[in-house]
Amino acid sequence: MKKPLLFVMLSFILLLSACGNDMQGSTGGTVFKDGIAEFIDTNYILQDVVSVQDSANEISEIYLAENKSIDEVATELQNYEKPKEVSEKKENKQVLVYQDSFVILTTNEENTAHTNVEISSYDFVRNNYSPDFFDGLLVLWILDDLLDVDDWGKKQRNKCQANNEDCYHGYGTSGGYYKNSNGTSSTVRGGTSAVRGGGPGTGK
Repeated sequence: MKKPLLFVMLSFILLLSACGNDMQGSTGGTVFKDGIAEFIDTNYILQDVVSVQDSANEISEIYLAENKSIDEVATELQNYEKPKEVSEKKENKQVLVYQDSFVILTTNEENTAHTNVEISSYDFVRNNYSPDFFDGLLVLWILDDLLDVDDWGKKQRNKCQANNEDCYHGYGTSGGYYKNSNGTSSTVRGGTSAVRGGGPGTGK
């Protein structure tokens, strides 16, 4: 009888340990290598990953900051590392631009006490985001300079008008089911918190 009881006790301890890790933040790690990405991965909960199948550089990770407003998260991020650019906050959105990534804060639609923290590569923003998303946040000439594309807004808007599914309108709108122009899913889905649903270049 002692061995089964010991086994049950050990299993219970391991289960408690696993639950504790999930509550502290993401356990899957981040593909981004800069310091702000590590801070986000350590302090917030990984919810989903959006990536383009044929480009490993085009990836966006979505985290959840529980019971924190956009202002609170923006302050935490800036206290940890100063961004290159900080947008105004408008319509429950704010953008912080770092050396290697865009960090996009939006109010969580399912629970407005939470904030979505999306960290996107420059390539993901450049090739997928709708310029309309940044209206009132960052002026187009700043985006042209950051993304190193002349008239990025005009060129990307023309792409969006030709096929709206070629444009990503932010995680709250597009979610993990953003599609590219060939009609196939261009994302991997992370599912529930602290679960990574694949990696760059993979998809359904």
